[in-house]
Amino acid sequence: MLSTLRDWANIRKFVAIVKTMKYLNLIVLCCLSLLLFSCEDDEKLRQAETLKAAQQNDSLFKIIKDNWKFNVEPPTGRVQTRISNWNEWQQFKTELGQKPTGSITTYRLKTKNLVNKADQLRNNIPPMFDKPQVRSRIGVLITKIKTLYTFISIETIQDKKVISVIGEITHEMNSLQNQLDEIIRISEIPKEMGEEEMLRALDTIRMANPDAIPPQAPPRIMPAQRKPSNSVNLQRRRLQQLKPQN
Repeated sequence: MLSTLRDWANIRKFVAIVKTMKYLNLIVLCCLSLLLFSCEDDEKLRQAETLKAAQQNDSLFKIIKDNWKFNVEPPTGRVQTRISNWNEWQQFKTELGQKPTGSITTYRLKTKNLVNKADQLRNNIPPMFDKPQVRSRIGVLITKIKTLYTFISIETIQDKKVISVIGEITHEMNSLQNQLDEIIRISEIPKEMGEEEMLRALDTIRMANPDAIPPQAPPRIMPAQRKPSNSVNLQRRRLQQLKPQN
């Protein structure tokens, strides 16, 4: 009798364990189902966001494509003559003038190539133009090109910023070419009558007696004057005073 009761108790315990396992399995199954549905929802959300971004970029791409215009003015003849052998400049202008075709990917590749070409502009600058003001303008132009690459490479393109930078790059290109033309213009200004001889005489005296004349640059004499200016007469009087007396 006792053995039967014990067996019956064991059976009841076993049944209770089985029920408990059944409930646990049911709970685990529910958790897995919820997790699966959650992952599927997240994946659908990501796909929807990616599709939305792609559609938005497609519409923005059309706007950028229509405004991808670098209206750089041709350089003056005298500038073109002096930069004809500046290969880095010619390669950069060629790359800038070739409009990409296709998808937004080709535009991103184009801006990357422009960055590489722009970085080379500091090399082999013609000696006449290798001046701080020219290098400064080249530095600004390089910065604008890199800004364009940044704006067009982000996932969600901001068309207004891209179009604005395109205009700024065009402005910097024209400004740089105007700077080169100004350097040539200044170099072609004829010196006033007697200024060349006066400067050579001052250099000779300064080398013979450095303490006689303060080491300062002579004042700029305005061109297109037939008669010597007061500054020239003043320098000539100083020369007379510095000459040794017989």
